[in-house]
Amino acid sequence: MRKLVLLSLILSLCVTGFSQKKPTVTEAQKHIMLKAEYLPPVSDLGMFEPHGTAIPSAKAEAQIGTTTYDLQSNSSLGNRITMFNDGTVGGVWTGSWEDAWGERGTGYNYFNGEDWGPMATERIETDRTGWPSYAPLGENGEIIVSHLSNQSIYTDGGLLINTRETKGEGDWTEVYYPGPDDSKDIYWPRVTTSGPDNNFVHIIHVMNKEYLGMTDALLYSRSSDGGQSWDIEFEQLEGTGSDYYSEISADRYTFAESRGSTVAFVVSSPWYTDWFVMKSMDNGETWEKLMVWEHPFPFWDWDATLVDSMWTVDGAADVAIDANGMVHTVSGLTRIAHTEPGTSYNYWPYAEGIVYWNESMGPLEDPDGDQTNALNAWDGVIAEDVNLVGWGQDVDGDGQYLMELDAYTYRTIGLQTMPNIACSEGQIFIVWASTTETFDNGTSNFKHVWTRRSPDNGTTWGYFYDLNSDLIHIFDECVYPTIAGSTDGSIHVLYQLDNDPGTALDSDHPVVENKMTYYTSLIDDLYVGVNENAELISSVDVSQNYPNPFNTTSVVKVKLEQKANLSLQVTSLTGQVVYEINEGDVNTGMHSITINASNLTSGVYFYTVKAGESTVTKKMIVE
Repeated sequence: MRKLVLLSLILSLCVTGFSQKKPTVTEAQKHIMLKAEYLPPVSDLGMFEPHGTAIPSAKAEAQIGTTTYDLQSNSSLGNRITMFNDGTVGGVWTGSWEDAWGERGTGYNYFNGEDWGPMATERIETDRTGWPSYAPLGENGEIIVSHLSNQSIYTDGGLLINTRETKGEGDWTEVYYPGPDDSKDIYWPRVTTSGPDNNFVHIIHVMNKEYLGMTDALLYSRSSDGGQSWDIEFEQLEGTGSDYYSEISADRYTFAESRGSTVAFVVSSPWYTDWFVMKSMDNGETWEKLMVWEHPFPFWDWDATLVDSMWTVDGAADVAIDANGMVHTVSGLTRIAHTEPGTSYNYWPYAEGIVYWNESMGPLEDPDGDQTNALNAWDGVIAEDVNLVGWGQDVDGDGQYLMELDAYTYRTIGLQTMPNIACSEGQIFIVWASTTETFDNGTSNFKHVWTRRSPDNGTTWGYFYDLNSDLIHIFDECVYPTIAGSTDGSIHVLYQLDNDPGTALDSDHPVVENKMTYYTSLIDDLYVGVNENAELISSVDVSQNYPNPFNTTSVVKVKLEQKANLSLQVTSLTGQVVYEINEGDVNTGMHSITINASNLTSGVYFYTVKAGESTVTKKMIVE
């Protein structure tokens, strides 16, 4: 683990901490409403007509792969990264290594304790696939389940299951798994394993046609012998069928990493289902349904269901199981309106956040009985640091979270979205993709991967941290984060990075090379060490330079709560230090630092204010 720990120490120096205080949402922000169109889920769009060359992206913490196919999920993310008991790590993603996406399939890499393997240049499957889900198998093996595209040799779809006895080495054994009665209409799988040696294999997926009275039905299968045979196949679990919902659509579900014989998966949708968890404590033999938030319109009809306002989940959720077998789940948050027939809808971008729940809590309900208001974050129906645990951060220190540029919503709606959760040793870790102030390309604000921790199993929550606050990420869109369900003193995160907000698949930009990026940091360095520094100085204590842009001088104001050594350093986009001021030891109170640009050429720069060992970095422009 020597090199892994070294990487953790290096990366921990590049994280900015933010206080828990929620920025003010103004009345003007509350009235901003945007229009969008519901996009049907994608299992495969066929081949893509190339147009344009790949755009190189900035250096990442540890790039472990690439893909030109950039839609990793229609909503919730599956199990994509695993930290094994021996400290090794494996990760998967939907990969493609050409503009046309013809060779799409599972990208894979493995960290053996010292190094990551070479980056994949081809899929592991024999045929064109997507949507891989990954888990340990047996005493030392691994399993990947993906769905076949509709251009495959199997004609219509179905699943491919790839396994090997020794993780990270050897040949894969591939098995084709069609749907009920060989229908082949099953897509968007998720897999987890349970039991003492991970020999119970659990798969959920959607039947993508009319089945059992539903437009899309969620089905469950289980193997008790490592996938050699299946003792439960294509079962519709009680509480998920047509008596409850008209459909459970693509990617609206995902498994937790199992704990012993306890298995759980979450289901969540802004349109069609409640937010609920299915939990089994006997390796999938019996199941219990846990209600998190009851949807007021579980039989949503785009032509008949009309609503002026509804606070709802944004389409992305995740679930984790702690060491005591208790379930914890998170979801993105939004507010929508659907006032006329058809698939268009409106949403309020600043109705945003990450919502948390565990099974010691009751269902999330409005005290006045209006379930469309049960997730209201503006009027305190869900309380900060109890159920509302994530929100947009005030990076520029003006007291507001405000996007002056466009913000892409992907196929989920919230400005805070794609949450993932992990539990370890009484701690809870969440990561998510947040549209982030001050980081933009002149047209759109970038998303960064943010994280937050509860040190006491969900009772209290600490500071917010931007994992992409370092200068190397100033022009990076960082999305689809997944966090390993286990820790070894470090967190392990996999995400996708490129230079363009949105996806090529949805024609937001040309096809580019996306970098699959691995991030790790020692927990004590990330969540404890930075916390102590953040108490000395944080982003709210350092003003944006004024005026900005400027061509002569500009002033930065710094508020100190205690005596500290205060300095300012200006760097260019290439990281070169071009200007420095050291104020020495200064007392508490407000301080002004003047930047003189007389020797600077026009362009974008960054100034870093340092107070003691705590730093804050912001962007400035010299005309």
